[in-house]
Amino acid sequence: MLFFGMVIQNEEDRSTIENLYHNYHRLMMYIAREILKDQEKAEDAVSQTFIKIIDNLQKFSFEDCNKTKGLIGILVRNICYDMLRSENRWGLVSLDEADLRGNLEDFPYEKLASEEGYQMILSGISELSEKSSSVLKLKYIYDYSDREIAELLNISQENVRVRLHRAKTALLQKLTEGGANHG
Repeated sequence: MLFFGMVIQNEEDRSTIENLYHNYHRLMMYIAREILKDQEKAEDAVSQTFIKIIDNLQKFSFEDCNKTKGLIGILVRNICYDMLRSENRWGLVSLDEADLRGNLEDFPYEKLASEEGYQMILSGISELSEKSSSVLKLKYIYDYSDREIAELLNISQENVRVRLHRAKTALLQKLTEGGANHG
């Protein structure tokens, strides 16, 4: 962490990174170890995540701890998956959401008819694949643009649009199935 402090010239930014490190380093290590199954690789993934955060510091808002926790979880997971892909070991890796979902108040759907509808949507998102749920969370909970999501996930903007379309389709199907089962 000392290295990161030396790189950042702005005192406020340095303080922000230090706070993130103290508050989320253990969670980041837990997620990285669960995915990579290797302590040294997990440390590398966490370091890469901090580098990505530092490089994009102006784009992030760290005022809401639930959003911050979710965003950091998504970033470290994607860096771990990138590492696995680069080793040609990519496969489906199950990881509990580790409370990465935001609060209900964070979800920007003003026209929902009821709290029950809200719960159905959040439940549907949590049942989607990690790729689908991550892109939906980044877009609609964290309010990132397609370009920003592409940078965070190291994919093209077109791939972001495709993932969003597929995720929305899958979510609609989950909600339709759920509605048919509850109705």
